[in-house]
Amino acid sequence: MKKVESIKRRRQAQFIVNRLKKGKELEKAAVITEVKKNIHLIKAPHAGQAKQLEDKMVQKLAEDVEMED
Repeated sequence: MKKVESIKRRRQAQFIVNRLKKGKELEKAAVITEVKKNIHLIKAPHAGQAKQLEDKMVQKLAEDVEMED
């Protein structure tokens, strides 16, 4: 009977782990959809403009150096 009980406990433990695993997957999917839906709250609207401005300044300086030569 001890062997039967140990097998039963192991099966129950595995069943619980599998149920929790599915819950984690569902929660992760829900979080991902929420982030996609509300990305405007996370990402600043002008976040990429600093890099664009820097590129423009470098290009302008390069043009000025070429004009001086």
